[in-house]
Amino acid sequence: MQTKQSVTKSNKHAAIKLPITSMTITALGLVSMVLAAGQTAQAQNVPPGSVTGPVVFQAAGPDAAAIQSSVDAFRAALGDSNGNNPGPLQKGRREINWDGGNPSVLDTTAPVNPFLVFLNTRGSQFKTPGVGLSQAPPSGGPQGGLAVLFSNPSYGRIFRTFSASRLFTPVKSNITVASFAIPGTNGTAQATVRGFGAVFTDVDQPDGRPIPTVSDRPSNTQIEYFDRNGTLLFTGSVPAAPGDGNLSFFGVTFGDARIALVQIKTGNVAPGPNDDAAHDVVMMDDFIYGEPQLLH
Repeated sequence: MQTKQSVTKSNKHAAIKLPITSMTITALGLVSMVLAAGQTAQAQNVPPGSVTGPVVFQAAGPDAAAIQSSVDAFRAALGDSNGNNPGPLQKGRREINWDGGNPSVLDTTAPVNPFLVFLNTRGSQFKTPGVGLSQAPPSGGPQGGLAVLFSNPSYGRIFRTFSASRLFTPVKSNITVASFAIPGTNGTAQATVRGFGAVFTDVDQPDGRPIPTVSDRPSNTQIEYFDRNGTLLFTGSVPAAPGDGNLSFFGVTFGDARIALVQIKTGNVAPGPNDDAAHDVVMMDDFIYGEPQLLH
Protein backbone atom coordinates (compact mmCIF):
# COMPACT_ATOMS: atom_id res chain seq x y z
CA MET A 1 0.00 0.00 0.00
CA GLN A 2 1.49 3.34 -1.01
CA THR A 3 0.77 6.27 1.25
CA LYS A 4 1.78 9.90 1.10
CA GLN A 5 1.77 12.21 4.04
CA SER A 6 3.63 15.20 5.39
CA VAL A 7 5.51 15.57 8.64
CA THR A 8 7.20 18.55 10.20
CA LYS A 9 10.91 18.28 10.83
CA SER A 10 11.96 20.91 13.33
CA ASN A 11 15.17 22.12 14.92
CA LYS A 12 16.40 25.28 16.51
CA HIS A 13 16.99 26.86 13.08
CA ALA A 14 13.90 26.00 11.08
CA ALA A 15 10.77 23.94 10.70
CA ILE A 16 9.93 22.61 7.26
CA LYS A 17 7.44 20.17 5.84
CA LEU A 18 8.70 17.29 3.71
CA PRO A 19 6.64 14.78 1.74
CA ILE A 20 6.83 11.14 2.73
CA THR A 21 6.33 8.29 0.31
CA SER A 22 6.25 5.05 2.24
CA MET A 23 5.41 1.43 1.84
CA THR A 24 3.79 0.16 5.00
CA ILE A 25 2.78 -3.42 5.78
CA THR A 26 0.71 -4.19 8.86
CA ALA A 27 -0.20 -7.76 9.71
CA LEU A 28 0.00 -9.81 12.90
CA GLY A 29 1.68 -6.94 14.67
CA LEU A 30 4.18 -6.37 11.85
CA VAL A 31 5.05 -2.88 10.78
CA SER A 32 7.59 -2.31 8.02
CA MET A 33 8.73 0.75 6.11
CA VAL A 34 11.40 1.77 3.63
CA LEU A 35 11.68 5.50 2.94
CA ALA A 36 13.37 7.23 0.02
CA ALA A 37 16.26 9.65 0.34
CA GLY A 38 15.47 12.88 2.10
CA GLN A 39 12.41 11.46 3.85
CA THR A 40 11.71 10.64 7.45
CA ALA A 41 9.52 8.61 9.77
CA GLN A 42 8.44 8.72 13.42
CA ALA A 43 10.39 11.33 15.39
CA GLN A 44 13.34 11.56 13.03
CA ASN A 45 15.32 14.79 12.91
CA VAL A 46 17.71 15.88 10.17
CA PRO A 47 19.61 19.10 10.97
CA PRO A 48 20.32 21.79 8.38
CA GLY A 49 23.22 21.06 6.08
CA SER A 50 22.54 17.36 5.60
CA VAL A 51 23.48 17.01 1.94
CA THR A 52 21.87 13.68 1.13
CA GLY A 53 19.04 12.49 3.31
CA PRO A 54 19.12 8.89 4.51
CA VAL A 55 17.12 5.94 3.26
CA VAL A 56 15.33 4.43 6.26
CA PHE A 57 14.66 0.71 6.75
CA GLN A 58 12.50 -0.32 9.71
CA ALA A 59 10.20 -3.05 10.91
CA ALA A 60 8.73 -4.50 14.09
CA GLY A 61 6.76 -7.61 14.88
CA PRO A 62 6.34 -10.73 17.00
CA ASP A 63 9.19 -12.83 15.61
CA ALA A 64 12.20 -12.95 13.30
CA ALA A 65 10.02 -13.51 10.23
CA ALA A 66 8.28 -10.18 10.88
CA ILE A 67 11.47 -8.16 10.35
CA GLN A 68 13.44 -10.47 8.04
CA SER A 69 12.49 -8.77 4.78
CA SER A 70 13.53 -5.34 6.06
CA VAL A 71 16.83 -6.72 7.40
CA ASP A 72 17.51 -8.41 4.06
CA ALA A 73 16.64 -5.24 2.13
CA PHE A 74 19.09 -3.30 4.30
CA ARG A 75 21.80 -5.89 3.67
CA ALA A 76 21.18 -5.71 -0.06
CA ALA A 77 21.41 -1.92 0.00
CA LEU A 78 24.87 -2.11 1.58
CA GLY A 79 26.23 -4.97 -0.52
CA ASP A 80 27.76 -8.38 0.07
CA SER A 81 29.18 -9.39 3.43
CA ASN A 82 32.96 -9.04 3.72
CA GLY A 83 33.19 -11.34 6.73
CA ASN A 84 36.56 -10.92 8.49
CA ASN A 85 38.49 -9.94 5.36
CA PRO A 86 40.98 -7.12 6.01
CA GLY A 87 40.45 -3.74 4.38
CA PRO A 88 40.52 -1.32 2.84
CA LEU A 89 37.66 -2.55 0.66
CA GLN A 90 35.54 -0.28 -1.50
CA LYS A 91 32.11 -1.82 -1.04
CA GLY A 92 30.04 -4.30 0.93
CA ARG A 93 29.05 -4.64 4.55
CA ARG A 94 30.06 -6.06 7.93
CA GLU A 95 27.85 -7.86 10.43
CA ILE A 96 28.06 -8.83 14.09
CA ASN A 97 25.62 -11.31 15.58
CA TRP A 98 27.30 -11.73 18.99
CA ASP A 99 27.31 -15.54 18.71
CA GLY A 100 30.89 -16.34 17.78
CA GLY A 101 29.66 -17.83 14.52
CA ASN A 102 28.11 -20.68 16.45
CA PRO A 103 24.54 -20.72 17.86
CA SER A 104 25.72 -23.25 20.45
CA VAL A 105 27.85 -20.57 22.14
CA LEU A 106 26.03 -19.73 25.38
CA ASP A 107 28.78 -18.02 27.35
CA THR A 108 27.98 -14.76 29.11
CA THR A 109 30.91 -12.39 28.76
CA ALA A 110 31.89 -10.09 31.61
CA PRO A 111 31.24 -6.40 30.84
CA VAL A 112 34.22 -4.69 29.18
CA ASN A 113 34.69 -1.07 28.18
CA PRO A 114 35.60 -0.38 25.44
CA PHE A 115 34.38 -3.54 23.71
CA LEU A 116 37.13 -4.31 21.16
CA VAL A 117 36.36 -7.92 20.17
CA PHE A 118 35.51 -6.98 16.58
CA LEU A 119 37.78 -3.95 16.15
CA ASN A 120 40.46 -5.68 14.08
CA THR A 121 38.32 -8.24 12.26
CA ARG A 122 35.27 -6.11 11.37
CA GLY A 123 36.34 -2.55 12.06
CA SER A 124 34.04 -1.54 14.91
CA GLN A 125 34.38 -0.79 18.57
CA PHE A 126 31.79 -0.02 21.22
CA LYS A 127 31.77 2.05 24.41
CA THR A 128 29.26 2.89 27.11
CA PRO A 129 29.12 5.38 30.00
CA GLY A 130 28.26 2.33 32.12
CA VAL A 131 30.67 -0.30 33.41
CA GLY A 132 30.90 -2.18 30.13
CA LEU A 133 29.21 -4.21 27.41
CA SER A 134 28.36 -7.92 27.51
CA GLN A 135 27.22 -10.74 25.23
CA ALA A 136 24.74 -13.18 26.75
CA PRO A 137 21.85 -15.51 25.95
CA PRO A 138 18.55 -14.57 27.59
CA SER A 139 19.12 -17.43 30.04
CA GLY A 140 21.16 -20.60 30.42
CA GLY A 141 24.74 -21.37 29.58
CA PRO A 142 27.58 -21.69 32.09
CA GLN A 143 27.09 -18.15 33.46
CA GLY A 144 23.29 -18.06 33.38
CA GLY A 145 22.75 -15.43 30.68
CA LEU A 146 20.97 -12.10 31.10
CA ALA A 147 18.84 -13.54 33.90
CA VAL A 148 21.95 -13.95 36.06
CA LEU A 149 23.96 -11.01 34.69
CA PHE A 150 21.23 -8.62 35.83
CA SER A 151 19.88 -10.72 38.73
CA ASN A 152 16.43 -10.75 37.15
CA PRO A 153 14.95 -14.18 36.29
CA SER A 154 12.24 -12.57 34.14
CA TYR A 155 14.88 -11.60 31.56
CA GLY A 156 15.16 -15.24 30.57
CA ARG A 157 11.53 -15.12 29.41
CA ILE A 158 10.92 -11.65 28.00
CA PHE A 159 13.82 -11.34 25.53
CA ARG A 160 14.18 -13.20 22.23
CA THR A 161 17.09 -13.43 19.82
CA PHE A 162 16.96 -12.70 16.09
CA SER A 163 20.03 -14.88 15.49
CA ALA A 164 20.67 -17.53 18.14
CA SER A 165 21.89 -17.52 20.79
CA ARG A 166 23.24 -14.32 22.36
CA LEU A 167 22.23 -10.68 22.71
CA PHE A 168 24.38 -7.58 23.31
CA THR A 169 23.85 -5.05 26.09
CA PRO A 170 25.45 -2.28 28.10
CA VAL A 171 25.67 -2.83 31.85
CA LYS A 172 24.76 -0.02 34.29
CA SER A 173 23.68 2.14 31.34
CA ASN A 174 21.30 2.11 28.39
CA ILE A 175 23.73 3.91 26.04
CA THR A 176 26.03 2.24 23.49
CA VAL A 177 28.39 4.21 21.25
CA ALA A 178 29.87 2.69 18.07
CA SER A 179 32.83 3.95 16.05
CA PHE A 180 34.69 2.48 13.11
CA ALA A 181 38.13 1.66 11.70
CA ILE A 182 39.53 -0.10 8.64
CA PRO A 183 39.37 -3.86 9.35
CA GLY A 184 42.83 -5.34 9.79
CA THR A 185 44.39 -2.17 11.22
CA ASN A 186 43.45 -2.86 14.85
CA GLY A 187 41.85 0.55 15.14
CA THR A 188 44.78 2.63 13.89
CA ALA A 189 42.98 3.77 10.70
CA GLN A 190 39.77 5.56 11.65
CA ALA A 191 36.88 5.16 9.28
CA THR A 192 33.34 6.14 8.39
CA VAL A 193 30.46 4.03 7.07
CA ARG A 194 27.51 4.81 4.82
CA GLY A 195 24.92 2.85 6.76
CA PHE A 196 24.23 1.31 10.14
CA GLY A 197 21.33 -0.76 11.42
CA ALA A 198 20.52 -2.92 14.42
CA VAL A 199 18.01 -5.48 15.66
CA PHE A 200 16.35 -4.94 19.06
CA THR A 201 14.19 -7.08 21.31
CA ASP A 202 11.31 -5.93 23.50
CA VAL A 203 11.00 -2.32 22.32
CA ASP A 204 7.81 -0.96 23.91
CA GLN A 205 5.98 2.32 23.48
CA PRO A 206 6.15 4.73 26.44
CA ASP A 207 2.43 4.36 27.14
CA GLY A 208 2.19 0.69 26.18
CA ARG A 209 -0.49 1.23 23.53
CA PRO A 210 -0.25 -0.72 20.26
CA ILE A 211 0.86 1.35 17.29
CA PRO A 212 -1.34 1.57 14.17
CA THR A 213 1.61 2.68 11.99
CA VAL A 214 5.34 3.14 12.41
CA SER A 215 4.91 6.90 12.18
CA ASP A 216 2.46 7.06 15.09
CA ARG A 217 4.67 7.81 18.10
CA PRO A 218 8.38 7.60 18.96
CA SER A 219 9.58 4.79 21.19
CA ASN A 220 12.13 5.04 23.97
CA THR A 221 14.76 3.35 21.79
CA GLN A 222 16.63 5.62 19.38
CA ILE A 223 19.72 5.69 17.15
CA GLU A 224 21.67 8.89 16.52
CA TYR A 225 24.10 9.17 13.61
CA PHE A 226 27.04 11.65 13.69
CA ASP A 227 29.62 12.72 11.14
CA ARG A 228 33.39 13.09 11.59
CA ASN A 229 32.93 16.56 13.14
CA GLY A 230 30.40 15.37 15.71
CA THR A 231 27.50 16.95 13.82
CA LEU A 232 24.21 15.10 14.19
CA LEU A 233 23.19 13.71 10.80
CA PHE A 234 20.00 11.90 11.73
CA THR A 235 17.96 10.63 14.66
CA GLY A 236 15.84 7.51 14.26
CA SER A 237 13.19 6.24 16.64
CA VAL A 238 13.13 2.44 16.56
CA PRO A 239 9.63 1.08 15.87
CA ALA A 240 8.02 -0.76 18.75
CA ALA A 241 6.24 -4.10 18.90
CA PRO A 242 4.63 -4.13 22.35
CA GLY A 243 4.76 -7.53 24.00
CA ASP A 244 7.51 -9.62 25.55
CA GLY A 245 10.24 -10.78 23.20
CA ASN A 246 9.03 -9.02 20.08
CA LEU A 247 11.65 -7.83 17.61
CA SER A 248 12.42 -4.49 15.93
CA PHE A 249 14.87 -3.35 13.28
CA PHE A 250 16.06 0.12 12.35
CA GLY A 251 18.75 1.16 9.89
CA VAL A 252 19.68 4.00 7.56
CA THR A 253 21.95 4.32 4.54
CA PHE A 254 23.45 7.45 3.03
CA GLY A 255 24.79 8.00 -0.46
CA ASP A 256 28.35 8.10 0.87
CA ALA A 257 30.33 7.02 3.94
CA ARG A 258 29.61 9.95 6.25
CA ILE A 259 28.74 8.16 9.52
CA ALA A 260 31.66 8.32 11.95
CA LEU A 261 29.85 7.55 15.19
CA VAL A 262 26.55 6.00 16.22
CA GLN A 263 24.88 6.40 19.62
CA ILE A 264 22.19 3.89 20.57
CA LYS A 265 19.74 4.48 23.40
CA THR A 266 18.02 1.23 24.43
CA GLY A 267 14.80 1.80 26.32
CA ASN A 268 14.44 4.36 29.08
CA VAL A 269 16.44 2.64 31.81
CA ALA A 270 19.60 0.59 32.28
CA PRO A 271 18.92 -3.16 32.45
CA GLY A 272 18.12 -4.50 35.91
CA PRO A 273 14.55 -3.64 36.89
CA ASN A 274 11.48 -5.52 35.72
CA ASP A 275 10.24 -4.53 32.28
CA ASP A 276 6.94 -2.80 33.03
CA ALA A 277 4.95 0.35 32.31
CA ALA A 278 7.59 2.51 33.98
CA HIS A 279 10.70 0.64 32.78
CA ASP A 280 11.25 -0.07 29.09
CA VAL A 281 14.19 -2.51 29.14
CA VAL A 282 15.59 -3.31 25.70
CA MET A 283 18.37 -5.61 24.43
CA MET A 284 20.21 -5.60 21.09
CA ASP A 285 20.97 -8.30 18.56
CA ASP A 286 22.55 -8.15 15.08
CA PHE A 287 24.50 -5.04 14.02
CA ILE A 288 24.83 -4.46 10.26
CA TYR A 289 26.89 -1.62 8.79
CA GLY A 290 28.59 -0.49 5.61
CA GLU A 291 32.19 -1.37 4.82
CA PRO A 292 34.39 1.07 6.78
CA GLN A 293 36.06 3.67 4.54
CA LEU A 294 39.23 5.51 5.48
CA LEU A 295 38.59 8.78 7.27
CA HIS A 296 40.43 11.51 5.32
